[in-house]
Amino acid sequence: MNLMRVLMAMALIGSTFALAQRAPTIDGRISAGEYAQTRKHERSGLTISWSIVGDTIFIALQIESPGWMGIAMLAEREDRKRGADTYIFTMDGGRFTALDMIQVRRTDDPELDTAEGGRNSILQSAGTHAGQTWTVEFSRKLKTGDATDMEIVPGQRFILMIAIASKMDIKEEHRRGERWQIENFNF
Repeated sequence: MNLMRVLMAMALIGSTFALAQRAPTIDGRISAGEYAQTRKHERSGLTISWSIVGDTIFIALQIESPGWMGIAMLAEREDRKRGADTYIFTMDGGRFTALDMIQVRRTDDPELDTAEGGRNSILQSAGTHAGQTWTVEFSRKLKTGDATDMEIVPGQRFILMIAIASKMDIKEEHRRGERWQIENFNF
């Protein structure tokens, strides 16, 4: 009887550990099994991986691009891209730079959250650009409390926008063939 209780307790502890997700290491490298979920968007070539640990989401991106790359999240489309929670990644003088931005106007360049009364909500970020391959990792809270950021609710659908550019200069606008949208995406 005692052996049965011990075995049941061990099984319960084992299932508890299996449910716990360890936070990925934000180091600009993606290891096998590091992220809980992965999806590939064939048209753009973007592979996006993520893990949600507590109130934080860890996101990894891989894509081919000679210049900067970015993603944007839009809860619902009301006026083209206006309101999109935007993240742009570039190399500036050989150093990785991650920008937290908001699409203020329906078109044109996004603005830094800090310029629009928000704050930089990126908790950690790291990235590499080898050849033309980007590998980016970053984290942020699901709910940042910042009006310039979209609240991420696991399972809730939104529009994921992807863009790349031919140069690292973030003033370099992406061309029509360098942008894609995934409707009904969810983490």
